[in-house]
Amino acid sequence: MKNWKRKCLALAAAALMTLGMSTAALAAEPGTITVNGQGIVSVAPDLATIHVTVEKTASTAAQAQKEVNTKVDSIQTAMKALGVAEEDMTTSYVSVYATYRYDDNTGERKLSGYEAYTSLSVSTNDVDNAGKYVDAALKAGATGTDGVSFSLETPEQYYNQALQEAVKTAQSSAQAIAQAYGRTLGQILSVTENSRNSSTTYKQMNYAVEEAMSMDSTAARGETEISYENIEVSANITAVYGF
Repeated sequence: MKNWKRKCLALAAAALMTLGMSTAALAAEPGTITVNGQGIVSVAPDLATIHVTVEKTASTAAQAQKEVNTKVDSIQTAMKALGVAEEDMTTSYVSVYATYRYDDNTGERKLSGYEAYTSLSVSTNDVDNAGKYVDAALKAGATGTDGVSFSLETPEQYYNQALQEAVKTAQSSAQAIAQAYGRTLGQILSVTENSRNSSTTYKQMNYAVEEAMSMDSTAARGETEISYENIEVSANITAVYGF
């Protein structure tokens, strides 16, 4: 009986030692840290796109469209005089539709004419003088404007800068986590590019040429001033480190 007890105690002691060694081995195994990193670069826009409209009404659809085309040609000529290349002017929307009026006497809807509408976008790198192009377009025959959008001509170079900042942010976070656990940050195991974004600022204007010329402002004197905000280009990554 005593021999049997001694054997049981020996086996139990061996099991505890083995368990202790396994626990120590698990604690010594390397782990991983997964972190997100974001980088943002703020830069002044280098491209302004002016959105102007031409709208005309005539007795026939052909005549209405012809009058619009004449004004669009005048606007393009004015833009070229300011140094805008032809390829930087695009027609973004064209429509011709019938207009009707209601006859109170007969209660019927009668054709009153046709309305033609064209939207023209003009791009320029002269962002500080965007208002000058709006004024020139209105004087050349545009009947309204939908505003000005500001963007970057080549956002990729700024995105690469944002990506580098995202990598630095991720590494800094991983380093802080490793130090908090009293460990040394290991090598990078994997990196995933999650998203990219480049914002666009937009200045809403929405006034017709008649309103612009009657306004008691710089626009009425042909000196429209349009401010803009910086463009934010962002990048986001997920990085996995050993530690």
